[in-house]
Amino acid sequence: MVDLLTLTQYFASRGDVILLQSQSEDHPSSNVSYLAAQPESIIKAHGNQIIEITGVEEQQYNQNPWDALQSFRNRVDSWLFGYLGYDLKNNIEQLDSSNPDPVGAGDMYFMEPGFLLRYDHKSQKEELIIGDMPSKDEIIDSVISLKEECELGRLKPQTSRQRYIQKIEKSQFLITEGDFYEINLSHQMIAPFKGSALQLYQRMREIGPVPFGSFLQFDELSVCCQSPERFLRKKGSTVYSQPIKGTTKRGASINEDDILRKELLSSKKEQAENLMIVDLVRNDLSRIAKEGTVKVPELFDIQSFGTVHQMVSTVTAEAKEEDPVNILRACFPMGSMTGAPKISAMETIEELEDYKRGIYSGAIGYITPGGDFDFNVVIRTAIIKNNYLYYGVGGAITGDSDPQKEWEETQIKARALSDVFENCEEK
Repeated sequence: MVDLLTLTQYFASRGDVILLQSQSEDHPSSNVSYLAAQPESIIKAHGNQIIEITGVEEQQYNQNPWDALQSFRNRVDSWLFGYLGYDLKNNIEQLDSSNPDPVGAGDMYFMEPGFLLRYDHKSQKEELIIGDMPSKDEIIDSVISLKEECELGRLKPQTSRQRYIQKIEKSQFLITEGDFYEINLSHQMIAPFKGSALQLYQRMREIGPVPFGSFLQFDELSVCCQSPERFLRKKGSTVYSQPIKGTTKRGASINEDDILRKELLSSKKEQAENLMIVDLVRNDLSRIAKEGTVKVPELFDIQSFGTVHQMVSTVTAEAKEEDPVNILRACFPMGSMTGAPKISAMETIEELEDYKRGIYSGAIGYITPGGDFDFNVVIRTAIIKNNYLYYGVGGAITGDSDPQKEWEETQIKARALSDVFENCEEK
């Protein structure tokens, strides 16, 4: 069997590549990994400006990107791999994004792969779905590139502590005014970066394996995503969403770990925040669900990852809508990244934040020819472009939040990125 990262490096040296990797061996969602490369065709969007590429031919036109993706999928009738950027919300609701966009990644990217490999973690067997496997001789040089060192400069917040605390206080005032109950507020960190983005992804994977990891390379941009959260999955007629709200650190001993886990499970504050998002997701799914089929089979389940315990709930529905793009559109973006009610929270996010979220807070995943799909929530994600690394951090703000602690929590999340450079030169 060929190592997935080595094979990813081989294709990354030749063009666009997307790796969707289940990394937590004992996690119920860590079943299958996919490697997609050698695109036969591509669709991407910047607002309503759509670009389609097939071979050497390029077509540009203006259309709602959700409609463009729907038409593209119907034409190619194949697997699609890519991402939905957070700002696609503007093409669902009457919203706008006028904040600076330092990354400039675009609002959407999907490829129809000419090479597609699936790896089943339970049977430990690989299946070549599309294309031909390169020989070991062809990919051996990739091992050298994968060992390339990486360097990270100091992560600098683009929003000052004082300004972020003011934004939290403004959010809490709006909560008292009844505009919303909860809002997910974020800011962006930037640092100089040098070296292999895939090496960074490998380090992130080793330190904190997750069920919904992904590595993307396209348009001189790399995305290293370590997401523990599922946005939306469709299998047959059943649609699943698994919002995460509620986090605590792992313990230093088995006893301490168990105590922290039980404290999270019994936390009324965390339960209340989780329930707000569950209700929001239930409302989103009801738009595409058969009457009476929206259910919550798991509420406040505690799942354990490498460094944290998290509170995860599961919401399911039987879809009356068959088109996968319409289902995604009805539920996008994930409520855990906005707050509740969703539209008023998103309006305030645009007012208070200093940047366009772009890929961050969006979704990465795939759609099958039969219309099934699986997408994560883009959190814990480093985006690398032009020798700079961009990292979004944030958290849920409620009326009871301590603004100072919320700022400190974002700094802890940012510092966690530096841990991946334990065996790299850090400057």
